[in-house]
Amino acid sequence: MDLFSILIAVVAGLGIGWLLFRSNQTDMSKVHVIDKETFTNNMRKGQLVDIRKKDAYEQDKIKGARNFRPGELTSKYSKLRYDQSVYLYCKNGRKSKRLAKKMSRKGYLDIYVLDGGFQNYHQ
Repeated sequence: MDLFSILIAVVAGLGIGWLLFRSNQTDMSKVHVIDKETFTNNMRKGQLVDIRKKDAYEQDKIKGARNFRPGELTSKYSKLRYDQSVYLYCKNGRKSKRLAKKMSRKGYLDIYVLDGGFQNYHQ
């Protein structure tokens, strides 16, 4: 191998590494984890979304919430508006936090996550 081939390989590797690093960065200023009281007082100001399984949603839910699978919210054809805030909850808050990061990368305005999820809402 000559020096030119090595140089091209190094530059290509650095370029790919930079692209991968840049694609994983999320603007966390759009994701807000909020307590039950703040969530309850403000959830009517945006789109209320329950990402629990369909049967759990049908048994008990927050009035006015719509149920979506997480993949539906990050797909190209999401039924949510990008220009309105999203109030998001799941069973315990973990899945909502992960999904909120993905939604932020997709361009949603502000995503508010119920800390502790639906379990916390009923306490």
